Amino acid sequence: MNSMFRRVWLLALLLSSATAANAALELSLGSRQSAAVLSVSIAISGLEAGIAPALSAYDLDLYFDASRLAYLDTVVGDGQLGDELDVFDAGNNLISASLSQPGRLNLFELSFDDPADLNALQADTFRLALVNFVVLQAGETTLDLTINALADADGEALSASPASLTVAAVPLPPSLVMMATGLMLLYTRRRERGRQPA
Repeated sequence: MNSMFRRVWLLALLLSSATAANAALELSLGSRQSAAVLSVSIAISGLEAGIAPALSAYDLDLYFDASRLAYLDTVVGDGQLGDELDVFDAGNNLISASLSQPGRLNLFELSFDDPADLNALQADTFRLALVNFVVLQAGETTLDLTINALADADGEALSASPASLTVAAVPLPPSLVMMATGLMLLYTRRRERGRQPA
């Protein structure tokens, strides 16, 4: 994403003196968990379904302990509703999920949907993103979400509080990882043999 565009957008939002409604951001464990992968859901609530305010942009930083977790990937949007900042699934939004430094993941999305469409069609509670990590080291670890900016459909600031989540990270022992990989390879080969024509 063009960093100059992002800076201009942030400056314009921060200079906006009006503050719209309060929203709530929350971190929770995602539904897809394993001993090797930790999924963290970032969700927003406190909006009004079918009326203003709707969320049109966010710029967030997710802090994590890079000695315990390694960033894997980010899935933008809600698993059931889709991307609620792209209500017609046009794919025009500016989206970025990148490590700005070790242990700091920046998440950014800017909607190009019409404000009236966002206000009318966006849900009141939805997931913004699901962030996946590889567990490197066992133990309790804390993730902290900070807010650089949130904007409603008219580009005015939404207020919300930062969020935290403490989890117990438990990696798979290396011998179990190798055994699981071997079993998957055997299963794949058996399936391929079963598909060959007679």
